[in-house]
Amino acid sequence: MNLPNTDSIITLKLVTGEEVVAKLKSTNETSVTVTRPVVIMMSPQGLAFGSFTPTMDSTQGLTLNKSAIMSVGPTLDTVAKEYTNATSPIKTPPKSSLIV
Repeated sequence: MNLPNTDSIITLKLVTGEEVVAKLKSTNETSVTVTRPVVIMMSPQGLAFGSFTPTMDSTQGLTLNKSAIMSVGPTLDTVAKEYTNATSPIKTPPKSSLIV
């Protein structure tokens, strides 16, 4: 399994069908550890993020067995930016439409 660099925002497709976006923390021969994982869901407005582990604190890391991962790769830039904004304690204000 070829993984992007540590601290990259990655997308994992699990054998259960879930698509997970998370920050890569570490990897070893049998597992992948990520932080702040979210699942991709469809909403009436389009794609949305949902909590992957709503009852677990995943800020320090959540370990997934590689046998549960079907594929992994870098996340699209637009999705990675939305993920970073959604999971960061520091919020980026929207760009102003005001012309000066």
